[in-house]
Parts: sequence; C-alpha cells; structure tokens
Amino acid sequence: MRPTRPVPTALAAGAALVFAFASLTACSGGAAENPEAVSRTGPGAPGGTAPAPGSIIDGTKGAVPDTRPPGALSGRELADRAVQLMAATSYKLTGSSGAGADAVTLTIEVSKQRDAVQTVAGVEVKQELIRVGGVVYTNVESVIGATPGAQIPASLRGMYLKADGQQLDPKLVDPFAGTFAGAVDVAKGAETQVDGKNVWPLTVKSADGSTTTMFVMASGDPFPIRMTVAGGAPLDLKVSDFGADVRVVAPPADRVLDQAALQQRLAGA
Repeated sequence: MRPTRPVPTALAAGAALVFAFASLTACSGGAAENPEAVSRTGPGAPGGTAPAPGSIIDGTKGAVPDTRPPGALSGRELADRAVQLMAATSYKLTGSSGAGADAVTLTIEVSKQRDAVQTVAGVEVKQELIRVGGVVYTNVESVIGATPGAQIPASLRGMYLKADGQQLDPKLVDPFAGTFAGAVDVAKGAETQVDGKNVWPLTVKSADGSTTTMFVMASGDPFPIRMTVAGGAPLDLKVSDFGADVRVVAPPADRVLDQAALQQRLAGA
C-alpha cells in the first residue's frame, strides 16, 4: 500500500490561512458552547456577531466605526475592514495548486458561527479538517500519512483525531489574523480588476518572509474575493457564497479518537 502523500506546504499554509477566518469571532460569542454539536447553520443563527469596530490587526478597539470608502483607506485599514466583514458572515473558498500527480484542490466552507469544514484532495492525498465549537477534527489518514513510509491500519481508516483548538499553535488555528498582526508591511496597490470586478490588491509581507496578496472589492463593502499565497507551489484561492447557509457536522462519536487512543491503536496494530 502506498503511503498517503503529505499536503504540499504552500497549500497547507494557504488552507490554514483561510481556515482561520472561522475563529475570528471566538472572543465575541461566535463559537458554539457545545463542542460536540452536530450542526450549525449560517445566516440567521445565534452568535457569529462581528467584532467591535476598530483594528483587528493591531488588537485595538475604536469607539467609532470607520465608514470611509475603500479608496480612502490605507493598506492596513483596508485589510482590517476586510477581516471584520469576513468575521461576521459565512462563505465558501476554493483553490488549487500544482499539476499532474501533484495537483491538489482545496474547498473550505465556513458558517456564521465560525464552524468550518476543509477538504484538500489530490491523487495521493486527502486531508479533512472539521472545526465545530473550537474543537478541530482531522482525518487520521492525513495525520499518519504525513510520516514517510507509514502504513495505515484498516481499523483507523475513516477515523478522526480530536484536538482542542486552544492547545494548537495559534498561527495554525488563526493564521489569517496572525499574518496581519505580525505583518512587516501591508501595501495597497493600484485599483485593478479580478474576475471582472474592480478590486484593491493588498500585499502582506510577514516577519517570517512569507507574502500573501488579498484582493478586496473596490466599491461597497471591501469583501476579499481572491487571495494568492507565495512560497513553494503557488496557491490561488477564490472566496464566494457570502452569507450562504452553511451546515457543519462533527464526526460521529464512535469515529473520534484523542491522541492517546490513536497511539494505543497504532501500538496494537
């Protein structure tokens, strides 16, 4: 049996970058109280309120909302506005990277409550992440498959590893906000067009040397509609379906393992 191929670095980083939108309102009542809840819905469901007006990027909170048009905002201000908008709505994200046997696709759906489901799939790789109420479930195949030469016991196929999001590296749980918080520079480029829409490009250079470009709407609310992540195989991400009804379901309890249980099963395989 061929081992599962690990998710390419650029795609994994980009996936984590966008998956982080799901945790932006955790401190404002957006996260569910019951980690084992089996579903959430998007528009109209309780919770998922937007953060207080002010800067998410630098952690401050202003008293008066900034209502200036996107063209009048600096790069940091525009990125901050985009983060606030995304933190208050549901959406879908799709992307792809690589070619041939290395080609992979990415799909992420995020509910208004910041629950989310992410799938990365390719010829020899499949990673599924489910975030419900701050708890993250990862399919065991992708966890074991990240180790070269690993063999996955039949009893572990279809199982999920459970982790408390609070115990994970903050940049893995919330790397989007972390990217801007640790940004060396957020540069706003000249207005251009993407997918037939007028947008402002925002190029974020982080202290770790990575570069992310986000394209936000030039008129009305500056929702981001596309992102590109540099480093390794280029990753192009499209954001759509704002406000759509999103249902996120946690894995059945009998398909969930914690780290200790996973190690025991591997030892007895």
